[in-house]
Amino acid sequence: MRPAAAGTNFINIMKTLFLILSLLLGSYSVATFADTTEHTQASLHYQAYTVPKNGSLSRALSDMNAPILWSYKIAKLKDGKKFINLKAGDTLKFGYDTQGHLKEIRYPKSRSLIYVLEIADNQPQSISKIQKEIERHTITTGGTIKDSLYLSGKKAGLSDRSIMKLADLFSWEIDFIRQLRPGDTFKVIYQQKYIDGQYIGDGDILAAEITTHDGKHHKAFLLTDKQGKKVGYYDEKGHNLRKAFLRNPVDYVRITSRFQPRRYHPVLHKWKAHHGVDYAGPIGTPIHVTGNGKITRRGWSRSYGRVIYVQHGRKYMTVYAHMSRFGKYKKGQWVKQGDIIGYIGMTGWATGPHLHYEFRINGHHVDPLKVKFPDASPVPKKYREQFKKIVRIMDSQLQRIPAKPAAWVEGFE
Repeated sequence: MRPAAAGTNFINIMKTLFLILSLLLGSYSVATFADTTEHTQASLHYQAYTVPKNGSLSRALSDMNAPILWSYKIAKLKDGKKFINLKAGDTLKFGYDTQGHLKEIRYPKSRSLIYVLEIADNQPQSISKIQKEIERHTITTGGTIKDSLYLSGKKAGLSDRSIMKLADLFSWEIDFIRQLRPGDTFKVIYQQKYIDGQYIGDGDILAAEITTHDGKHHKAFLLTDKQGKKVGYYDEKGHNLRKAFLRNPVDYVRITSRFQPRRYHPVLHKWKAHHGVDYAGPIGTPIHVTGNGKITRRGWSRSYGRVIYVQHGRKYMTVYAHMSRFGKYKKGQWVKQGDIIGYIGMTGWATGPHLHYEFRINGHHVDPLKVKFPDASPVPKKYREQFKKIVRIMDSQLQRIPAKPAAWVEGFE
């Protein structure tokens, strides 16, 4: 055997051993498959590479025996940052021709979007996009709540994501902890998304209605602009379903003590006013700020333990006490409604893990469960005629959905 040939064989053997060893140690993952869809080559053979923890494009190129210096050239290409800013768990697909030459690298950013790095003359040349069309099917479903909205929603065919969307839609209108009861009904018109005939998940809720035991019909209608961008959700009269404040700062926990002018304090053992609502829950349960505002105090109090005060404009203030730990937001920072500012605990004067929540108006304590919240902006004037048409069409569809004890599902286009 000639020395040059022997040297080449030795290098190939070492590369193979390195690849096998890397796979055994789990440093990265490679899968081999064939793909003949939507590329310039007649037929390419693909190897899928999964980015490991602390991985990078340079590491991926090295592991797949491609020049590391390509990473600098790729970074300069349009959309090159898509390949540079990889995260652990991302997948790259290396496409080889029948001669074993690398011709492209694919980066599936999502199920519908793929970035394709074209390689010619053994150099990265350009990056193109493959945008797969998402088909949307309109589905109607409804049912009667038995144990919980979640379980009843699952029986009605709703995904976890759609159930959470439904709860979020009415979180300003309905107190799901106190108000929703077995026998209440729900109706939903929503979209399911498909790519190449395969279901990939639920889309937007187009309209929904929850009827509570007191006979109130709570309705929601989606308004979008000409480009399909979401404007917001509104009731049939055009009022914004989003309020300036959330009704509850925590999800799926129970109320152990309400707003009372006189209550026997479990720690002080004397009668004292209780100027808030206590929500019991496991230590570490996330606490959401109920409205946009500025953190004016974040620290320790002998009675409240770890506590945060948030000022909402000039008029309103909310207080969150007994936290086990704070979130990432500091004193003086602005927070948006729904941001996690801390976690349930039992610091300060507390006999068990809970959140003590207060709502103040002009410095005066009010009952957070009974206060009437200010509305967000109604349907913008330029969309009002369009919204009236949406309500007429969608409301008529909602009325066609029977609220049967057994949830049911129907599709229409």
